[in-house]
Order: sequence, then C-alpha cells, then structure tokens
Amino acid sequence: MTDNQHIKRMTADWTRAELSVGRFVRSFIRDSTEAEDVLQEVALVIVDRYSSYDSTQPFIGWALGISRRVVWTHLRNSYRLRDQELKDAIDQVSSAFEKLDPHVQDMKDALAHCVEKVSGEGRRALLLRYEEGLELKQIAERLRKSASAVGVLLYRVRSALRECIDRRLSAEKAL
Repeated sequence: MTDNQHIKRMTADWTRAELSVGRFVRSFIRDSTEAEDVLQEVALVIVDRYSSYDSTQPFIGWALGISRRVVWTHLRNSYRLRDQELKDAIDQVSSAFEKLDPHVQDMKDALAHCVEKVSGEGRRALLLRYEEGLELKQIAERLRKSASAVGVLLYRVRSALRECIDRRLSAEKAL
C-alpha cells in the first residue's frame, strides 16, 4: 500500500469513528475544551500508531481502546485519580460504545436511504407522525381516513422500512 492509500484509509476510518470516539471522551470529560483537547490527543495517537492497526478488526474497537487509555491517563494526571473502579467504568463504557455505535450509524444511514424510497400516502403519514409528532387520530383527520386505517398504513410502512434496512445492511456487510 502506498503512503497516499494509507493516509486515505486512515482518514476514512477516523472520519467514521470520530463522532463515536468524541461521545466516548465527552462521557467522562464534561468540560468541552478539555474534551476537545483529549480527542485531539486520541487522534494524534491514532495517526502515530495506525500502521499497527489490524484492518481485519473493527476500527472503532481499536480507536476506542486507544481512547480508553488516553482518557484514563488524562483523568489520572489531571485529577490524581488512581481508583481502579474508575478504570473499570471506563473499560465498560468503552465496550458498550464499541458494541453499539458502529451499528447505530450504519442503521441511521440505511434508514435515511430507505425513507427516501417511501412515497405517496405512506410518506405523508410518516412525516405527520415522526416530523410533526401527530397522534394517529390527528393523522387520520389530515389523511381523511380512520385511525385504524392509518395504524395499518404506518405498520406496513414501518415493516417495509425494516425490510429495506435489513437488506441494505446485509448488502453492506457482503461488500
């Protein structure tokens, strides 16, 4: 791999992970300036150590592992913390982020793609329900349908969205 390809891959990996890593950092460091400094430190460590990253493993897990160590070191140095319970808490939160967050963003992207495919009355019902926050009865009035018909319509649209999301996620995993 050329240096240029290496940099592009690292940039793409970091771009996908930065939001999750930032949330992880901010879950322990409340001061936004301090959290941003720690996030930048994490990014520098990732750049420095990227050549040791095993691309067969999820990048987010590797990045969160680095984040965990940087956050722990920062808290220990800044607050003279040596509490093993805090370190365990950081490890647990990191594991939870690693398990959940990559899938959440993939699901959000798939949902956005699938919602674009919904048209007609189904799309209008979705917009009324989820953008305007209307109840079934209110949607029924706007669509000139019964509340039960709107309930069935929304159920069918949500089922179609769920199937579309599953297909899209399966197709992405196959790549």
